[in-house]
Amino acid sequence: MFLTDYVVKHTDYVICIVFFILISIIKLGERKEMLHMILFLSRSVVRSLIKNDAIEMEKAEVYQYGFEILFSSIITFLIAVLSGILLHCFAASMLFFIIFATFRQICGGYHAKHYWRCNLLFLGVINAVLVVYRFFPTDRFTTMHYIFLLVSLLIICIYAPVENENKPLSAEQVLLFRKISRIIVISLTMISCLINIFHNPYVKLIDSTLLAISISILVVGLEERRECNEKCKEEHSEGCCKSRCEKC
Repeated sequence: MFLTDYVVKHTDYVICIVFFILISIIKLGERKEMLHMILFLSRSVVRSLIKNDAIEMEKAEVYQYGFEILFSSIITFLIAVLSGILLHCFAASMLFFIIFATFRQICGGYHAKHYWRCNLLFLGVINAVLVVYRFFPTDRFTTMHYIFLLVSLLIICIYAPVENENKPLSAEQVLLFRKISRIIVISLTMISCLINIFHNPYVKLIDSTLLAISISILVVGLEERRECNEKCKEEHSEGCCKSRCEKC
């Protein structure tokens, strides 16, 4: 009942959330146009750079992929900004974006096959986290606080980092990123536990963000192990998994 009361008291915010989601679903029907827009912008920039002898023709594909990532990241940032403004928690949305982007760079995570899917998924995740932060009572979050942190700690410490086919990691990078990811998640866990003592609402944001990140890592981590095990069975080699995937 307490959650229902909060929704009733903050009807304007709820309407904003629903409206934002509906607009996104409508845009989902235009996903091809969005994808073409990113590709068009990326190709236009690359062609301009080649025309001005700023880059070599042989490296055009590499630069185009880089600009596609850049434009997609800008869209992601704008989603975070708009979500924060609509939910009246801009600082929280920026904190979410910083934590989320940092972990994505170090730990990796689930990547959709298309940019529009990535952005739509990010839209759902950030709004879910901000809704928890904005509307869920802090004094009733204690149990979830410990559950979220425990799950996040276990998943990140066991599976992170996970690889992306477009960004493979060397053995040295895996060890380095694993150490960094554990330091960051432990630090955030300590901060969360500390501010939870004072019933600071940001405990909900940190915990929910870590849970979202850990689920993204878990999806890829389980897929990596499944592929590794299947490869081992195909080659009938006992040492296959260890040589191909140290995390197996």
